[in-house]
Amino acid sequence: MPAIQGSLLGQTAKNLFRAKGLRLPVNFKGLPKQAPFDQSDQIFPSPEWATLLFKPASTLKYHVNTAKQLSKGFDDFITNVCNGIGKAFAQWQSSTMFANVIINAGVGIAAPGSLVGPPMMSGPMILSQINLVGKKPAYIQHATSVANAIGTAFQAWQTGYFVNLMFPGGMVCSVTMPPSPNVPVPVAAGASAGDPMMTKGSLYGLMLANHGIPGNHTKELYDSIAGAFSMMFMQWKASTMITNIMGAGGVAPPPPAPPGPVAMALGNGGKLV
Repeated sequence: MPAIQGSLLGQTAKNLFRAKGLRLPVNFKGLPKQAPFDQSDQIFPSPEWATLLFKPASTLKYHVNTAKQLSKGFDDFITNVCNGIGKAFAQWQSSTMFANVIINAGVGIAAPGSLVGPPMMSGPMILSQINLVGKKPAYIQHATSVANAIGTAFQAWQTGYFVNLMFPGGMVCSVTMPPSPNVPVPVAAGASAGDPMMTKGSLYGLMLANHGIPGNHTKELYDSIAGAFSMMFMQWKASTMITNIMGAGGVAPPPPAPPGPVAMALGNGGKLV
């Protein structure tokens, strides 16, 4: 599967945020009957309202315009941050491979630490892919909290990832194992001690911990992004294949003994596709 797409990640986060049904102003109870407002003070519902991240609490122009303004700000933030995450993930996936997979009798063990690649999914590298030029301190604070939370969780997942792989070429060898690839399996066939950190709840907690005292709607924003990333990551694991790790070397029965299984061969390389 291609890397997690920033556009799809952003759309998923927006849908989760929109589903919360947040209205502005908060706790609005309605206007008194004698309120001096007439039709010229109103903006009546339109199809555009369905796309807003915040819903206006009434049809008053002030309420409608406030909801539109904040919706645009949050929409732009989610788009910018999720596009940055998508860029970082694509760069990580394109360069990541396996190292020192130990192969015995056709079974390769990729132990924790075998999945290696550039630190593109670290917090600072994710943040470097987010456009922060001219942004206000609060914007940067929120973007930094998201990037560092995802980076921390992802590094823990990558470092702890392990998986068993099949190498048919190591089952029947003479003297040594000739170069041969693994049988492709999905990333989800393996596991990691860092898996719990990739859940919505853990990512959300990390974002809040990085942020400090949350501002208005910070919790809802982080909850939506955390939920979207966790969901997309699980889909990515299930549909992305580990392929073309080349196993070779090791020791197999020498002639005149009949060919047999290899011991201590090594697998290296491969792709996540």
